Amino acid sequence: MRAKEAIREKVLKERSKIKKIKIDKWSNQIENNFFKIPQLNKINKIMAYASMRNEVKTFSLMKKLIDQNYSLYLPYTKGDQISLGIVKINNLKSDLELGTYGVQEPKHKLRTKAIPTGLDLIIVPGACFSKNGYRIGYGGGYYDSFLADYGISALKVGFCYNRFIFDSIPTESHDIPVDFIITEKEIISTK
Repeated sequence: MRAKEAIREKVLKERSKIKKIKIDKWSNQIENNFFKIPQLNKINKIMAYASMRNEVKTFSLMKKLIDQNYSLYLPYTKGDQISLGIVKINNLKSDLELGTYGVQEPKHKLRTKAIPTGLDLIIVPGACFSKNGYRIGYGGGYYDSFLADYGISALKVGFCYNRFIFDSIPTESHDIPVDFIITEKEIISTK
């Protein structure tokens, strides 16, 4: 969809201009808001993403999740497939390496063909979100495919800066909305 591409391009261009000090501050506020989700006391298996460039930063959050004995999983791209695998991460320093698209991914030696089942919560990145939970990602289709196959019963949480929350965005039939969007200002329930 051309409209989606235009929005993605505009948002990513605007996001790239945000100063690091603001990214750090907003990411910290988003992390604090994440720990206010009431469902967290019933959750164990959490899939996050390794942040890059001006995305909402996740490394501090992931360290806290590991330290608090949550089972943390991170995705990796599966070669030429539009598909994600995931691996349980025990140590952010020793379990990751630079992967596809310059993203930190689980090391090859940790990867298996099986996708762990029973994810309780999936943190979903996005360029922008609509108030009803739909997102515009980066155009690869990796998360849409993963959520359709493995994330239907998981709580889906989008991380996004408040300025990139819109009343609506173009959607397609395969798009899967998140249940919550966490910004530096609020937690938005999309249901």
